[in-house]
Amino acid sequence: MSENTTQVVRPDSASHWYLVDPEKGVESFHTVPYAGKRGKNGETRKTTLRDARKVNAFPSVTNVLGILHKDFLEAYKVNQAILAALTLPKIDGESEDEFAKRVVLDSKEHAASAARLGSRLHEVGADYLKGITSKDSIKEGEIVEGRKLEEVAIPLRDLIEDMLPSGMYTDEEFSEFYVAHPLGFAGTCDGFVWLDTNKPFIQEKLTYAGYGELASEGKPLIAMADIKSRGADTKKPLVYETDLLQLGAYLHAVPTTPGLGFAMDPSNTPVANILVNTHPKAGTDDRWEAELVIHKKEDLEKAWEAFKHAQALWCWVKNYNPNEEK
Repeated sequence: MSENTTQVVRPDSASHWYLVDPEKGVESFHTVPYAGKRGKNGETRKTTLRDARKVNAFPSVTNVLGILHKDFLEAYKVNQAILAALTLPKIDGESEDEFAKRVVLDSKEHAASAARLGSRLHEVGADYLKGITSKDSIKEGEIVEGRKLEEVAIPLRDLIEDMLPSGMYTDEEFSEFYVAHPLGFAGTCDGFVWLDTNKPFIQEKLTYAGYGELASEGKPLIAMADIKSRGADTKKPLVYETDLLQLGAYLHAVPTTPGLGFAMDPSNTPVANILVNTHPKAGTDDRWEAELVIHKKEDLEKAWEAFKHAQALWCWVKNYNPNEEK
């Protein structure tokens, strides 16, 4: 490659930020208007750290967790780049720089496609939790990334129907709602959900997670949940450390969120991931399809302590702490 080759791979810049006002509450600050004529036309761009400094915006939980090195994710990115470089045909007359840029774009498409399907499933799952049926949530014959959405969502629908007490759904105000913590982070929580503690599999999961006393009461139980899709050719669902770190941060931010007014005890509120497998072979040969994972109470406590350290490290690396800004 020539000495003048441009930098074709650039660091991903996190753009999820929030404005936190003690009286007005929390609002998103993910984009800002372009300067000049483009801004006049209503066009926007992703918020940068420089923008955040000007208004003392809080980073999102995912921004903070971006400071962590993720071996699996980095290996995945390298593998996709290698495959793209090996399989992408070169165009006659194309320079090395042009080819390299196409390789980078092509290598990101697999992840982008999975994200588009995952995002749509996330929306459908949130509707199910609110009691909205597939008929009203999914367009007739809707296809996402070459897949029939209604078919991919069936395991997610069945799991949610099985875990919820009859007729008890998530209120709109506690679905996809903003949270913020005085340490200087914020985020969007998927929602609080009801668990039917009369179901044996719910009792078993709660007891295993250290909430046996709550499970034995036989009453509907509130838990904090996060919906995630995973394209995994595995027998058991994939659960990452960041899943618990994220939920721990959200859980402890709820009581401190301005204007939310939701009284709860983070030390005795279960947190769970609602997982759905988007792999084409999901459900065959004992591969998992959808799973409710209730995290252990002791693991949640450790994750919260770890997240606070990660948040402090993020502030140090970025040289920005919303709590110290004037």
